[in-house]
Amino acid sequence: MIRKSTLIVALAAAMLFVGTSCDTLVTLDKPNVTTEAINAGGTLRLTWTAVTDAASYEITTDDSTFTTTTTSFDVETATGTIEVRAVNGSDKSDPATIDCEVVETLTFEVYGTSDPDTTHRSAFGFNADGTMTAYSITQANYAAMDFYTDDVNFTDITLVNPGDQGWNAKGNATAVATSTVYEDCTLAPPPGTYLTQQSLANGGVYYLWLDRTNNGWDATDNYAKAKVVSIQGPLVTMKVGYQKIAGLRWLAN
Repeated sequence: MIRKSTLIVALAAAMLFVGTSCDTLVTLDKPNVTTEAINAGGTLRLTWTAVTDAASYEITTDDSTFTTTTTSFDVETATGTIEVRAVNGSDKSDPATIDCEVVETLTFEVYGTSDPDTTHRSAFGFNADGTMTAYSITQANYAAMDFYTDDVNFTDITLVNPGDQGWNAKGNATAVATSTVYEDCTLAPPPGTYLTQQSLANGGVYYLWLDRTNNGWDATDNYAKAKVVSIQGPLVTMKVGYQKIAGLRWLAN
């Protein structure tokens, strides 16, 4: 005969087992998120396929959390990181992480065209991974050059779009930031306030718009910011941050 106390213990264990199995029944996959810059680069649209058993999705930025039951969401404020999780009650998936921080070059040197040293480079361009490369101004380098510094045809050292010289059809341009604090410059302005030739000042911060096809803004463009650390004769030393996500004007770091 089963004692009453033994029966109670067995029932309690069974209930514990059932409760535990219910808690772990839902295993949510991490969302597979794609991104698209819209609103002239001021907004990042996130899209993902529906996750099995997900009741909603949680989107977390540097300073906010949002919830949606759809499979897309527009983030309208510049942020360094975005996380997207599938949610069902207390269950949450691992986050899909979108890295929106700039790729930062702590210091980069480029020389004005007056410099007589042939080993010094007056042009630079950004690689696909966001790193910078200095180039000599030769026809073989025209396609890779995004800007060059000219102190021969201008009174001051001036950042110039190579397209102005007919060196490939580029509309790259520059805008002066309202702040000289590099870290505070987190959103480049939309097209309309940029110049293809910009005089550089010591300590100034500038937004760089890379319109390499010279067709106005589209999702193949890139944006960057540059702080002039020093100007010593023809030598310009800059701190630069580059946004890898195509078309996006966010420059958080």
